[in-house]
Parts: sequence; structure tokens; C-alpha cells
Amino acid sequence: MSLVQIWRMLRARRTVIAALLVAGGLLGAIVSQVRPDHYTARTRMVMKATEPDPVTGEAVPVRNIQAYAQTMAELVHDDNVAASAAEKLGWQNDAAMQAAYRADPSASFPIWLGRFVSANTEGKMLANSNIFEISFTANDPQTARLGANAVRAAFIERTAATRREEAQRNAQWFGRQSDDLKRRLADAEQRKAQFERANNVVLQDDNQDTESAKLKALAASPPPASPAVASAPVAAAPSSGQLAAVDAQIASLQQTLGPNHPQMVALQRQRAALAAAVGRETAAARPGAVQQGPSLQAMLDAQTRKVLASRGLVGQAQMLAGEVSVLRDQLTKTRQKAADFQLEAQTTETRIEPLGEAVTPMSPDSPGTWLFILIGLILGGGLGLAIGLGLEMIYRRIRGEEDLAIDGVPLLGSMVERRNDEGADERLFKRLGLNQPQPEPAT
Repeated sequence: MSLVQIWRMLRARRTVIAALLVAGGLLGAIVSQVRPDHYTARTRMVMKATEPDPVTGEAVPVRNIQAYAQTMAELVHDDNVAASAAEKLGWQNDAAMQAAYRADPSASFPIWLGRFVSANTEGKMLANSNIFEISFTANDPQTARLGANAVRAAFIERTAATRREEAQRNAQWFGRQSDDLKRRLADAEQRKAQFERANNVVLQDDNQDTESAKLKALAASPPPASPAVASAPVAAAPSSGQLAAVDAQIASLQQTLGPNHPQMVALQRQRAALAAAVGRETAAARPGAVQQGPSLQAMLDAQTRKVLASRGLVGQAQMLAGEVSVLRDQLTKTRQKAADFQLEAQTTETRIEPLGEAVTPMSPDSPGTWLFILIGLILGGGLGLAIGLGLEMIYRRIRGEEDLAIDGVPLLGSMVERRNDEGADERLFKRLGLNQPQPEPAT
């Protein structure tokens, strides 16, 4: 089908097309007057997510800011946020809202109100900034302003509540872990104490047994000096300084520990060994004294054999002590985390700073009357063209020589009216650069 044929069809149905074109324009004008106006109010907030949190010191990485913005945009449509905003607006007691709900009771009234608020709310992060904008649409400007402010307040409250709830759950979990670690630590300390009593092995604070400490003290003792002059004064024993340090440590710990505490028992044994060593050193250093008992080398050899004999038991005791040390460190860190989350569970900090209240919109967002008329004309004209062509395809008529063009069948002749002036069709065809097809001469 050529353009000439289409033009002749549309020209033949111009009445239908014109009627639908006018009807579309009138319908657009009517819709513009009947359709209620929509007003949109906007309010903004500064999201300080990339700044360190004043409570935890944490911040959202810059690479995750897009995901954070998307999360905030979805949180605006949360059911709890929308229901809280509807409650702030007082819609639960509004007669118009109750009547609208009775017409469509698809859910409970609070949920229905929340869905209504959510459908008219939009949240987005402004491009290249950390400003978050919340918009609310209503049929009158005052409701739009109140709705935007209510959604913003509900959004901030829900953000803070979500943070506190999460921190409270974490604090409770770390609290349970602390209780478990405390029980495990008590069991480990009891096993360690029982092992030390059963095997007569006592470890000091540095996980060294008393026998090894005695060996170190003997190894550090200098050999006894030869007597010089009978009237020379007696020199201080080399181990007297260590003995004084142990006595000071015992005096300090007696204020908090009992006499049967493993640490006190170890210190008493160490003191006894050092006191014996001081006595021997003092006797050896006394002028004219004759050394009695075993020599220092003999005591060193005997102590070495004793340490080697108890090395297996000492190793087991050190393993138990290591377990106690690890559990104690874990308990300290877990308690610290629980305390941090407890503090966070009480905070009201949201890292959101409002930028003022929403203002009442002055003009509606709905398109103007002329835009509705233009849309109606476009739709009416398109519908008229479609109907006109459809009628022509259903009720076919011969409107020109080209309608008789059939492949393999020649056109013998046609009767046309010859006029001196060109018709409207000919002038249009010339302007479009089209030529009317001429009938082929019969052969």
C-alpha cells in the first residue's frame, strides 16, 4: 500500500478523525478540571555516615556509600516508619481515612495507613552530596508539609531505635559469652590448682616453677670467697637482695591473698630456699669460718637433677596455666565488648542532622490544563487515524487507479475528469515529491 492510497483513505474518513481529535481535546480539558491537584513537600537531612561515630568510632567506607544510600531510601518505606508517621499525623482518628479504609479493608487499619503513607513517600540521596531528601505528596499543600515532617521524624526515630536494638542484641550475646568464659576460666583455674597440689608443682606469675627459680638463684650465686684478714667485716650475702625482694612481695600479697593460695605457697618456698642460701653464703663469707655441708657446685648439680626430673609435670602445669591465661584474656576482651554495646544501646545518636522543616508547597505538581488538552489531542488523533484506516480495510472501496493494480493483470483504461487547475491531491503529491501512478496502456 502506497502513501497515496493511505492519504486517500484518511481523507475519506476525515470526519471520523476530526471528531475523535476534538473529543480527545475536550476530554483532556475535562480531566484537567476534574483531576485533583497533587502537592509535594520536601525536607532534607545531612547523613554523617562517613564521619567517625562518637560512640563506636566507626564510619561507613566511601566505597559503600551507594549501598548505604540505597538502604536509607528503602528504610523510608519501612512499615514501622510509615505506621509511626501515620500516627504522628493523627490519621488513626481521622473520619475520612476510616471511611476510605472501610471501602478497601485489605489489611488492618494501622498497616493500611502505613501503606498509604509509604505509597506517597519518596526518599533519595542527592547526587554528589551526603544530603538525603524525603518528599511527601498529598492533595492539599498543608497535608503535604505535615506528612513530610512526620515521615522525617519517624525515619530518624526508627534509625535510632534500630541501632539501639542491634546494640542490645550484641550486648546480650557478649554477656552470655562472658558468663560462659567465666565458668570455663574457673574450671581451668581449679584444674590447675588441683594438678599443682597433687604433683607438688607450683608455678609463679611468669609460669616458672619454684625449683627452676632455685636453680637460677644457685647458678647466679658467686663462689664463696677465701677468708682474708681475721678482723675484716663480714660482707653481705649475694642472695640477701633477692630475699628482701621476696619478703616485700609476700608482705604486699598478704593483704589480698590467703596463706594457702598457690602463689603465696610458691613465694614461701622460694623464700625458704633463698634464706638457706643466704645463711650458707653468710657462713662462708665469715672470716675464719670453715665451710661445712655440701659445696655450691654440689647443690647446683642436685638442683639441676631435681628440675630435670620434674620437667614433665612442670610442662603439664604450664599448659594448664597457658589455658588459664588465654581464657582470662578472652574474658577481659569480651566484657569490654559487652560494655561498649551496652553504652551504644543507650545512645540516641543517629549521625543524621535535619536541615529544617518542610515548607508548604505553593503550586501543584499536576500538569496544566493545556498539557492535558495536548495529550487529549494526541490520543484522540491517533485513535481517529487507527479507526479510519481500520474502517477502510474492512469496507474496501476503489478510490484511485492504484487500487486496481493487480500483479499480472493489466489495466485497460480509466475514466478521469480533466480539469485545467490542479486538484488538492495533485498539489499535495507534488509537494511531497510523489507522482500518481499512470495506467499502463493496454496491449
